[in-house]
Amino acid sequence: MPTYYVASDIGGTFTDTVVIDAAGSVGRYKSSTVPDNPAQGVLDTLELAAAERGVPLAELLGDVEVFAHGTTIATNAMLEGRTKKVGLIQTRGFGDTLTIMRGFKGIGLDEEEVKRFRTLVKQPAAVPRRLTAEVTERIDYAGRVVSPLDEADVRRAVAELRAAGAEVFAVSLLWSFANDVHERRVAEIVAEEVPGASVTLSSEFLPRIGEYERTLTTAVNASLRPVLKTSLDSFESTLTKAGLRADPLLMQSNGGLATFAEVEKRAAATVMSGPVGGVVASQFLGARSGHRNVVTTDMGGTSFDVGLVLDGRPVMSNTTLIGRDQLALPSVAVRAIGAGAGSIASVRNGVLQVGPESAGARPGPACYGRGGTLPTVADADLVLGYLNPDNFLGGRLTLDVDKARAAIDEHVAKPTGLTVEQAAEGIKTIVDARMADLVRQVTVEQGYDPTDFAVFAYGGAGPLHAFSYGAELGCPQIVVPITASVHSAFGIGCSDLTMVEELSKPMQTPPGTTDHASALPPAELNATFDELAARARRDLVAAGAAEDSIAYTRSVEIRFRAQIHVLAVPFEADVLTDADVNGMVERFVEIYEGRFGKGAAFLEGGVEITTFRVVATSPVPKADFDTGALGAAAGEPGRRKVFSGGEWRDATVYRAEHLHDGLHIEGLAIVELRDTTVVIGPGQDAEVDGSGDIVIRNR
Repeated sequence: MPTYYVASDIGGTFTDTVVIDAAGSVGRYKSSTVPDNPAQGVLDTLELAAAERGVPLAELLGDVEVFAHGTTIATNAMLEGRTKKVGLIQTRGFGDTLTIMRGFKGIGLDEEEVKRFRTLVKQPAAVPRRLTAEVTERIDYAGRVVSPLDEADVRRAVAELRAAGAEVFAVSLLWSFANDVHERRVAEIVAEEVPGASVTLSSEFLPRIGEYERTLTTAVNASLRPVLKTSLDSFESTLTKAGLRADPLLMQSNGGLATFAEVEKRAAATVMSGPVGGVVASQFLGARSGHRNVVTTDMGGTSFDVGLVLDGRPVMSNTTLIGRDQLALPSVAVRAIGAGAGSIASVRNGVLQVGPESAGARPGPACYGRGGTLPTVADADLVLGYLNPDNFLGGRLTLDVDKARAAIDEHVAKPTGLTVEQAAEGIKTIVDARMADLVRQVTVEQGYDPTDFAVFAYGGAGPLHAFSYGAELGCPQIVVPITASVHSAFGIGCSDLTMVEELSKPMQTPPGTTDHASALPPAELNATFDELAARARRDLVAAGAAEDSIAYTRSVEIRFRAQIHVLAVPFEADVLTDADVNGMVERFVEIYEGRFGKGAAFLEGGVEITTFRVVATSPVPKADFDTGALGAAAGEPGRRKVFSGGEWRDATVYRAEHLHDGLHIEGLAIVELRDTTVVIGPGQDAEVDGSGDIVIRNR
């Protein structure tokens, strides 16, 4: 019987799925996302896969060995306010932690919004004050009980929170990561007072220093757990009824997979579930093609996401930014703006703007013919001639040029006094400039030169726009992988089971220290890492991983004493020696000065390890990927008029059957694949490699 490995990614506009057979052949499928029933969009793509293979859907699903999934459930629930009401329990005197939020007002805002000082305000607290209760207890920094827990006070707090409307509970007591005895007892009392209530403990979920970040992240996790569980249970039930036998896995923000049961406990760790898949896929394909430094650019229907692969590894962040909340969870570093094919164009005060509002999947752009009347980037691409109206979604949806023109004419062209074509090109120019600016923020503003990187362009609309924003950045190569339209789903299929365990255990070196190992004893560091590795190993084995298959990576978060900001420093050694500890501090200084400038380090003041982290991974069974080999070319390319640079120009049009290994393409040219459109601009040329990837270069 055939064996299949399936990965899916539900986006705001389209659902993408890859089906990989035992020989490694990758099938790519897209369908419209069904917002009210996300599982249906996945089933629609699987129906296409089954039909292509000439088998019933149930038979295909029955032969699936691994099913991995990326989702925006947690992200959308947070952004749309569809989370559960949290009753937050904190140490007496610290109930205003979330309201104070370190005093920051600019988190999650772009540069222009931060400059508007008159309207700059904090975002609403993740938990309103009326749903926050304080209880009498106190543990100090060393884990010593200073004041016992007042259990009667806890019962009073639980009753008040229930009366105020709390649906779930979060507990974040001061210094609980140093001693969790009080938090565990609070959880027991909540279970006694509210049987069956969902409770998230900061000492269990996020045992790390940083009162505000720990409390915020714990509260967000508590609010998301029931939402994610309900959705995942429904998703799994729907697929099981359709014939799936394998237990599905879910993508996490850290770039690894976990079982549904595990991620339900760590719901906040899935808020970047979908976007990180594309970075993982770019790492995988970049290694195969020799690109170790990659800017990943994902333009879908709703957003434009940018990440980095540096020296063959995805760049990670110690935090996860979602909306205006910065969660203290490690994630693949991805920045996003509202600039997708469905981004709506409008004229405000005489100025043309594009996004961040999106037409979404329903009704979608005007050209979809589903009731949308507002102009979008996709409408502009169609009017300009880049899109073939008969080749969208493999011909399953015919785009309406007249409706696209009418929407642009009414809402953009007439208000600005432009022709429809000029207005459409204005829409494209603005969205391309916004995307180039975001790439600069991820590269130049972080100290990287874009010319040292290849741009990987993917998502349904990325290959169409990359020729423009890639040229503006001066990147030497723009790579459109054959998996472009389903790249994030493909990356999810490349991922492994992953478990992250961390613990804050502050350790300092005295000012002026030169032998850092004398103040940071390797034996103590090793013991902490061994404890974290044991926890991660336990959870991975429970998820079905073989113990001897698990690999571990270790890192610490370090800062200079008396500073706030920390940097993560990874190392390779399984057992640390004195030399490793001193080398770790040297590496910290190197990273610090790379970020903040040569000479910015101040070792004379001493350093502090704040948090220990272990990432454990176990390979998920998968085939050796063969993303597609090309045969001989068939037929001659066609021609089409494209409005570019203020005039109509002739463009050469290639289809999939025209492509072969080594094919050279001169711009202006368009490549129409079944699931996306690639544009090679004027002054550029491209070459097709043996895997079907299209590599664009600026002449």
